Amino acid sequence: MKKIILVFIAALFVGCTSTGVQVTFDDENSNTIREHLQYYVDGDIDSMMAIISDDAEIYINSQESVSAGDVRAIHELEHSIFDAISTSWSQEEGGDDIGAWVESTNYPAGPANKPASVTQVWFTWNGTSISTGDALTIPVHVIYVWNDEGQVQTIYQFFDSVNATAVIEASMAASE
Repeated sequence: MKKIILVFIAALFVGCTSTGVQVTFDDENSNTIREHLQYYVDGDIDSMMAIISDDAEIYINSQESVSAGDVRAIHELEHSIFDAISTSWSQEEGGDDIGAWVESTNYPAGPANKPASVTQVWFTWNGTSISTGDALTIPVHVIYVWNDEGQVQTIYQFFDSVNATAVIEASMAASE
């Protein structure tokens, strides 16, 4: 009888072990991405780019990747065109603004994938055109895939670029 009880208790503990996907919010990768976003907002592009692998594949609203060098140039251009850049996110209108919703997930290997460590971010990008004074807000979703060296190897960035393109073109035309 004691053996049956011990087997039952052991099975209970083994059965309670988490083997699936777990989403975390205050882990090392999530906190690193929060710092990464703050570096971007502050215009510290060197520090922002430090977590991105030199050979990273970066997809910005496209199936074609751009290089880390291209992304650096894009962010430097943004900071030369826009002032008061910030990110914002709150769960409800008038709620606490936490800057960005950041969550990380470690996915186990599956039939169609290798194990992957992924951090996802949702926020509203805010900025004001320096030359025209036009304010711009854009909802953004970014997915960061980490490599084994603790750097970001792949980035997928999604946002509606229509208004951003219009403000950037107007700003560049005004500076000519």
